[in-house]
Amino acid sequence: MKSVMLSKRYPITVFLFLFIPVLTFSQGIREKVNKGNEHYHSEEYEQAINKYKDALLDEPLNDKILFNEADALYKMEKYEDAVSGYQKVLGSKDLQLASKAHFNIGNSYFKQDKLTESIESYKKALELNPDDFDAKYNLELARAKLKEQSEKQKQDPQNQQNQEQQQQQGEQQESDQQQQQNPEDQQNEQDKDKQQEQQQQQEQSQDNKDEQQDQQTREQQAQQQEDQINKEEAERILNALRSDEQEAQKNKAPVRAQGRVSGKDW
Repeated sequence: MKSVMLSKRYPITVFLFLFIPVLTFSQGIREKVNKGNEHYHSEEYEQAINKYKDALLDEPLNDKILFNEADALYKMEKYEDAVSGYQKVLGSKDLQLASKAHFNIGNSYFKQDKLTESIESYKKALELNPDDFDAKYNLELARAKLKEQSEKQKQDPQNQQNQEQQQQQGEQQESDQQQQQNPEDQQNEQDKDKQQEQQQQQEQSQDNKDEQQDQQTREQQAQQQEDQINKEEAERILNALRSDEQEAQKNKAPVRAQGRVSGKDW
C-alpha cells in the first residue's frame, strides 16, 4: 500500500486558554489546563490527559477541555478513544470547534483505514466550514485511496481465479496423459527418464572435468607468459644498467693529484 500524508494540520493545536476571561474559568481550572498544555507540547501526553481530567472534574461539559483531551489521545495513537472524545464536542455552539472535531474524527478514521467513515467526517467538517482547505484536501485523499483499494480488490479475485483455472487445467491434462498410458508404457517412460537423468549427470561430470582442464591450461599459459615477461624485463633492466654505467665512465672527469691546502690548520 502506498504511503499517504494527511494534511499537516492535525491534530488541531490544543487551546491554551490564555485569553479566556477570568469570569469564565476559575484560577484552579486555568492552572490545570495550562499545565496540561505544557505536558502536551512536551509530548508528555499521559500527564496532559491527567491534568485535563482534573480540570473536567470542575467543568465536565467544557468543550475546549474535552477537545484537548481527545487531541492528546490522538497523539498517543488511541484513535478509537480519540473519536469518542471528539464526538463529545460535536454539539458545541462554537461551530468552528465542532468543525475541527469532525476534521480530527476524519483523521482518526483515516489512521484506522476506515475510509468511508473518514470521508463522511470530512464532509461534515466542510458543512460547518466550507472554506476549510485542509478538510477538502483530506477528503480528496481519502476518496482516492478508497478508489485505489476498490480497484485492487476487483483485480485480485480475477487474477486468482485465472491462476486457479490454469492450475486445474494443467493437472487435468497430466492426469489424462497418465490414464491413457498402460502400465508397460509407464514403465518404459520411467526407464527413459532415468536414462536421460544418468546421461545428464555424465555430461555434467564431463563438463566439469573439461572446465577444470581448461582452467589448468589457462593458468599454465598465464604463468609461462608471466615468466617470459619477467625474464625479458630482467634482461632489459640489466642492459640498461650496463649502458648507463658505460655512459657514466665516458663522462667521468679525470682524477687529478691534489696539493696541500695552505693556511689555517682546521
